[in-house]
Amino acid sequence: MDPELTIDVMRIAAQTLRSGDTRAKLHALQAMTDTADAHKAVLLAELDTSKDFELDGASTLNTWVRNELRMNSGTASTLVKNVAALRDLPLLAEAAFAGQVSSAHVRVFAYGLTHVGLEPMRQFEEVFVEVAQEHAPSELFEAVKHLKDKIHPEDLDAAWERGMDREDFAVDAVPDGFHTNGFLNTITGTKLKLVMDSISAPRDKDDTRSGAQRRVQGLDDLLTAILANGLPSDKGVRPHMSVFVDADTLQAAAEHVQATTEQPLRIPEPMPS
Repeated sequence: MDPELTIDVMRIAAQTLRSGDTRAKLHALQAMTDTADAHKAVLLAELDTSKDFELDGASTLNTWVRNELRMNSGTASTLVKNVAALRDLPLLAEAAFAGQVSSAHVRVFAYGLTHVGLEPMRQFEEVFVEVAQEHAPSELFEAVKHLKDKIHPEDLDAAWERGMDREDFAVDAVPDGFHTNGFLNTITGTKLKLVMDSISAPRDKDDTRSGAQRRVQGLDDLLTAILANGLPSDKGVRPHMSVFVDADTLQAAAEHVQATTEQPLRIPEPMPS
């Protein structure tokens, strides 16, 4: 662990916060967060090994970080797991300590070490670090997962077979609405995700709806558009709803309307039975 990298990042960030514009300040703060997380990972791992947290009366590392750092124990555990990647992948460590990749990116590398292997990850380390520096953790994960599928295709086949056994999609009525549940194969799931991402995007910078509200509204808009053109099984005829009532009920409703509005209402003759 080279503290000079972190010190340099923080020095530059401090200068930027004094004189930079808003965008530059945000970049500087993000770099500070990323380099700090890398160092916290190493220090937490050292504390976990030394058990010095017991000096403060804590029985476990998780207890110590909750009490002393006010940090979620899950976050601390994730940082500690990242240490293996920082130790075994020097290019990644350099980028992390320089504030160029986030702890979420490092977590993807840790996943790669576990599921792809050390040698393949070292072989493609430079490429993956470049991806991490330019893209979100999700895109890095797709790249690492692609390598995993190439190197361990038997895992992909097994996952596919397991998925096919439970592939389904259901929409069930419940007392206060509908409950959706299911599992989709990779291709169908990707199509659905692309559609949902598109229809649930914010309309503009002033769109204050939550992600859940945008997704539900987007799905409603999509279904409305489909129904407006008629269902394929109905050959384009728009859905209709029919209501059947007996003559006495209809007469009572008409009399109620007439009594409350003082407007005569013509009652159609009942259809012959």
